[in-house]
Amino acid sequence: MAALEKIRKRAAILTIVIGAGLLAFILEEAVRASGAFTSDTLAAKVGSEKIEMQEFQNKSQEMQKQQDPDSKTDPAVTQQQILQGMIQEKLVSQECEESNIVVTGTEVADLMTKNPPQSIIQLCQQNGVDPQTLLNTLKNPGNINPNDPGFQQVKALYESEAQNMELQLKQAKLATLLMGCLQANDVDITLTKEESDVYDITYAKVDYTTVDDKLVKVTDAELREAYNKYKEVFKLDEETRRVHYIKVDIDPSSKDKENATKKVDAILAALQNGNGIEGIRNNSDIVLDSLTTTMNDKSLFASNGKSVPKDDILKQLIEGGKNTCSKKEPTGRDRDTYIYKVTSTFESIDSIGLDMVLVKGDKQRQDSIMDLLAKGMAIDSVASINDVQVQKSNPQQLARAFQLPDSLRTKINNNADGKFFVFQSSNESAVLAKVAQSKSKTTFYNIARAKFTDYPSEATLDGLRAKLQKYINTNKDIAAFEKNAKKEGFEISEQLIDPSTTQLGAQQSQFGMMPGIKESRRAVKWAYENKPGSISQIFDSDTELLVVAVDAAYKDYMPFDDPTVKKQLTDLVMNEKKGEYLMKQYKGKATNLEGYAKLMKVEKIDSAQVSMGAPQQMLEGKVAGLIAGLGAKGKGKLQIIAGRRAFYVVQVNNITPARELPKDQLATQYRQQHFPVQQMFQSILQGSRKIKNNLIKFS
Repeated sequence: MAALEKIRKRAAILTIVIGAGLLAFILEEAVRASGAFTSDTLAAKVGSEKIEMQEFQNKSQEMQKQQDPDSKTDPAVTQQQILQGMIQEKLVSQECEESNIVVTGTEVADLMTKNPPQSIIQLCQQNGVDPQTLLNTLKNPGNINPNDPGFQQVKALYESEAQNMELQLKQAKLATLLMGCLQANDVDITLTKEESDVYDITYAKVDYTTVDDKLVKVTDAELREAYNKYKEVFKLDEETRRVHYIKVDIDPSSKDKENATKKVDAILAALQNGNGIEGIRNNSDIVLDSLTTTMNDKSLFASNGKSVPKDDILKQLIEGGKNTCSKKEPTGRDRDTYIYKVTSTFESIDSIGLDMVLVKGDKQRQDSIMDLLAKGMAIDSVASINDVQVQKSNPQQLARAFQLPDSLRTKINNNADGKFFVFQSSNESAVLAKVAQSKSKTTFYNIARAKFTDYPSEATLDGLRAKLQKYINTNKDIAAFEKNAKKEGFEISEQLIDPSTTQLGAQQSQFGMMPGIKESRRAVKWAYENKPGSISQIFDSDTELLVVAVDAAYKDYMPFDDPTVKKQLTDLVMNEKKGEYLMKQYKGKATNLEGYAKLMKVEKIDSAQVSMGAPQQMLEGKVAGLIAGLGAKGKGKLQIIAGRRAFYVVQVNNITPARELPKDQLATQYRQQHFPVQQMFQSILQGSRKIKNNLIKFS
């Protein structure tokens, strides 16, 4: 409460809270919005509830304001993520309403203060306040003008995070309800216990990929039979299209690079020979920015106790000190060269925590309270005096000194001895403070950075475009377009797309979705607006030229003759036949695992621990299931198994029974293993309503 008065009474303190904090979290520059919007058109429909395009546009622009201006994220990817988030929010709200699940404002406020999101934690750390103080100030700003733009921006940030917190609470309550819907009976509990038994096995394995495809024959009739058997696997929720596309990279020519090198050298020389950044301040070829750092900055330096810079450029700069210049060359297809200069250095406390006392009254009253503090009166005792409020520092929320205005930072450095001093004052009130906690003084480096981008010249771009246009004019039908591309030196790719595809060429990997061709959403939209057999005009971006050809459109099911379907079916049937082939080759022709390994020409017998209640890393789920299916009867026996991807000979050497658990714990374990709500939550909700995503119309 004391800190509330501190912020309420002193405009200077408000400046710190809503000024320095906003530098880190609210960016004024808006990134160009992608696409055309119309306010009377739906962006999506979730069940019977609509997401208006204007609502989506507002959310999208909000997000763009918070993005780093240098971000290279494709706007189409961001927009799709935003709309999916809005759809998820609608789904959660609808389910909660039907299930009478309520999240109160008190619950949200309590969690925001006890477990605040990272953005709020950082905002508070930078300004020496705690989340509760920030919340109190936003609820009751007192003498602060509630229409102040800075105050409104802080409030908007807090409210946005509070909305996210409310959604998380709703999801948690809904997940708990869903989990409770699944009850385990005695059979389920017994099954859970058995699935937790651990099987120590040794095995020999032959991957089907090592078996020559010529040893088995797959007929078209067998593929059709497999298609009919697994047809539901190929069912489509949305219309899917197959396309081919040619991508031409727009890279600077050798002449362009020579010209760029000359310009970069001139910029570096101007920095080296000039005072500060005066020599390059008006250079239209560069973008200027700056950073202030210390050797303790974990975002720039490795946290290995040695403060080793993650970037060699920073190491050179800091070792060289003031006026040191350096540059960082682009790598790969990156076009940006960065030129750095240490413009100044200063010594300052790294981070601080202040005990603060707000005194309401004239100078005489302010001096009397300062006198009491100087004589050693405890801050808690001072808090009991009328018109005096206090706020103690929080060791978890120290403010970075370099982010404070110069005048305040100087005052703090000059009063780092732990004694109270006048932080701010007027004729009506004062803020008295002392440095209660601090990290020792260190050297700060103010570093200017100039970014130079090597753009291809118009002549380079015109040449690339002319070559691609000539190819399109020469190969007007889709067969020729796809057949002759490589011969003419063009890279051609094939892809299945759906209305949610944001980029051509994006791929799923173990690290998540790998980005594809930036700004290719326009080509995806074009492919849905034109018939199979059509070839597009040239789409261009800063880095690629793109031409798309539509091969086919599928509405209900992926057809049997689609190349992807054919490939999947061929692999499936061929693996089944390879399993049968290897079974005939080896079954019954050895008496122990070593003998089978020798026949199979397996150099090493592997070992593993198998538990059906845990994800299988070494073996296929089918194989693990067959091993566990025999239970204790399988111990010591050889099992010969044709899996889906490999042929196995397995021996169970030992079985370790699962630890005895109470029935209620086994029941919980059963629900977690067989009904993983957290992992399935989004797909469960997606399947509960009919969802229409119209974003492709506005790409």
